[in-house]
Amino acid sequence: MVSTIDTIEDRGVAMKVKRWSRTDQVFLEGLLYAAPTLVLLAIWVRVFHAVRGDALEVTGPLPDALARPAEGVIGPLSGTVTVQDPGAHLYAWDLLPLLLALAVTTAAAVLLLGVVRGLRAGDPFTTANARRLTSLAVLVVVGGGALQFFQAISQDALLAAALPGQSRTSVFEISFWFVPAGALVFFLAEVFARGARLREDVEGLV
Repeated sequence: MVSTIDTIEDRGVAMKVKRWSRTDQVFLEGLLYAAPTLVLLAIWVRVFHAVRGDALEVTGPLPDALARPAEGVIGPLSGTVTVQDPGAHLYAWDLLPLLLALAVTTAAAVLLLGVVRGLRAGDPFTTANARRLTSLAVLVVVGGGALQFFQAISQDALLAAALPGQSRTSVFEISFWFVPAGALVFFLAEVFARGARLREDVEGLV
């Protein structure tokens, strides 16, 4: 990407400032459009396999009868179970986390597109962008937690349907990466909010 270079002279020192170009804008917006598109593609692949009636693989804690844990091993063992003739309800459980991921990534892309388009106008530090980033922080925390929760429920339901009548320990493993990620976005939103207030104060003095 090549951007226009402006030269600014201040106290006899020449500084080159890289201007935000249309190429930069198109590239960044393309990345934001690509995220939900990739999730949608993954959904279509799953639907294609469902229409063909392909086998469905489910990973999670196995029943004791299948796992046969070695002596001295404590806790459930995980593995992959292949369902050769899954019904429509199993495919629906398999698609649930991807549908939620599509909703979360689409909402996040819409919010970030609003912020990115402020760069093209040369004025990203606005109250509207601060609100968008605050909403994004909430979305990261709520959506990230909900996505992992429903993924765990989906896997548990799939294993229960694939292995009926088998004693099995339900294990829900959730990573809390979304908490610091949401806090970081919220901090960025506060930076944008203070920048907007500072600009308003400066404009009020002029």
